[in-house]
Amino acid sequence: MLNRIHEDGLMTHMPFLTTGPDGERMLFFCRADEKRVWKAHYVAGDGPVMRIETGLGEDVCECSPTAWHDETGWHVSFIAGGKPENPLFHLFRMDGPALDRLSPPVAMLPARTGFVYRDRLVHGDPEDLVHVREPAGDACIELPGATLYRVAYRADLPERLLVTGQWTEGEEFFTLEYDLATGRQHFIECDGVPAYKCTIHGRTVIYAERTGENFESRRLKEAASVHVRPANAAVRRQPEPVAATDSAPAVKKCGCKARAVTSAPVVPVRPSCLECVEKHLGAAYVLLAEAADGYAHRLRAIGHFHEAEDESQEWPTLHTAIRAARKTYQTGGTIPDWEALGKLVQEVRDAR
Repeated sequence: MLNRIHEDGLMTHMPFLTTGPDGERMLFFCRADEKRVWKAHYVAGDGPVMRIETGLGEDVCECSPTAWHDETGWHVSFIAGGKPENPLFHLFRMDGPALDRLSPPVAMLPARTGFVYRDRLVHGDPEDLVHVREPAGDACIELPGATLYRVAYRADLPERLLVTGQWTEGEEFFTLEYDLATGRQHFIECDGVPAYKCTIHGRTVIYAERTGENFESRRLKEAASVHVRPANAAVRRQPEPVAATDSAPAVKKCGCKARAVTSAPVVPVRPSCLECVEKHLGAAYVLLAEAADGYAHRLRAIGHFHEAEDESQEWPTLHTAIRAARKTYQTGGTIPDWEALGKLVQEVRDAR
């Protein structure tokens, strides 16, 4: 199966392993096209590699597909966004009697990570929170000190979340398996390294192995050896109550909750926050200055750029400029034009 999806040499990641209605093994994943735009695909058993037709446009990035099947057909969820004129990412859902007859995608809420499984909706804040919403009761799973890159689940054991992230201190990646029913958790390593964005079904573990200098130069690999070690990294908390009122919530000092979220009223979502944009840009500025003096702060600085991107999605011009500055620094080491970024922040402030 994996040899087939790598015949063209394109990059692959975000695997999700499950079984189809006839018991055949199904692998959903993302593959980069020639322009390095990620698109959702799947392969069933010994069949051909197929694209999930979302209709979202060739310049839209699609990632983190998950899928489940019942008597009504297939139900697929994925994350997509990054279009130049509208860079906001959303969690989408598609349903239909077959994978080639899915409904048009429906945006569930703005999110960079997450999935839908039956009546459970899960999404992650980039900083350290995984939000779980389901009829049995809502919850927040907190991983203090982590930046989250993917939240998925095991198709064979749906109560178990698979959370991939990176520690702010130490700059190490991890995948944590967290059992929603028991709270048990452990870290997963594949072939002697932390499993990056892995999927698990029975005894099979597939992860995204790094194959080149660029961070996204990866291809899927079935683990030859798997090691798990107990963890106590995640803490389950009750979600903050959401008042049943049309009034805006109380304003925090940083302004994160100064505006009510109207795009997805059923699920509380972190809004864009200009003060947090400034905070993360300021942290990146300090870290890059120290990196120039020899300190190993590069990944932490990039992480703060990523946070500033997410916090600025309400303002496309500012968001695009921050994203471009991050990518330019990552690929060529060029220090951002801090003065230009500061002016864009001020323009947003003046327009409010």
